[in-house]
Amino acid sequence: MSHDTHHRYEWNTIPWRKLEVKVFKLQRRIYQATTRGETKKAHRLQKLLASSWSAKSLAVRRVTQENTGHGVYTMTRIM
Repeated sequence: MSHDTHHRYEWNTIPWRKLEVKVFKLQRRIYQATTRGETKKAHRLQKLLASSWSAKSLAVRRVTQENTGHGVYTMTRIM
């Protein structure tokens, strides 16, 4: 069974702010573990962040909507 079965949203109905908060909290936990010298915990949290649906969704959103046309060199720009 796939983990994505819990996340059935249309693109426009995804609760983006909720995902941002969730990812930020996880990033803060990584920072705190690193600051305290808990490298094992920090690595585990980094793996969790990299595999999280929330972080992946926000990354796709950033690439597809927020970064449109900034520094992208396509064949039409080169020619």
